[in-house]
Amino acid sequence: MKCRDIFGTAVLSVFFFVPNANGQVTLDEPIFRPIVFTPEVKKSDLKAEFSAPLRIKENRDAKLRLPVHFQKKQFLILSAAIYGAALADMHQTLKERKYDWWYEADPLAKPFVRLPAPAYYATGLAMATGLNWVSWKMGHSRRWHKLAAIPQLFAIGGNTYGYMSNRF
Repeated sequence: MKCRDIFGTAVLSVFFFVPNANGQVTLDEPIFRPIVFTPEVKKSDLKAEFSAPLRIKENRDAKLRLPVHFQKKQFLILSAAIYGAALADMHQTLKERKYDWWYEADPLAKPFVRLPAPAYYATGLAMATGLNWVSWKMGHSRRWHKLAAIPQLFAIGGNTYGYMSNRF
């Protein structure tokens, strides 16, 4: 039995059986509402002789949550470096891939190497843009803002290594 036949059978069974399905609760059934008991408070005639004033304790140890400082200049410089390294690596790869002895050793780039040049550039720049987006989100995060440059630095290092390894 082919996979297409199994998929077709599953789709047809969904069309036939889903309209007959019933929800778990119908509107005819009563909806359970819990009974809430409210205690009755009686006022007493006793009066306190000394009324103690209420004191509100100030918590001076609490830290104010300051906004995260995003380093825009560093982000822009690393973004430009990512695009530069990615374009250099892609250009060098396209120059070298026409030889019979050349092969791609990077398992991440291997599926994209045999694409036509415009598609290869588009996917490479899309990956660089995705890494910049991840770094942007990390830079604005309270938890990860100190590590925001790491994805960009890894991308720059990987593309620089790819560029240098293609130059013989």
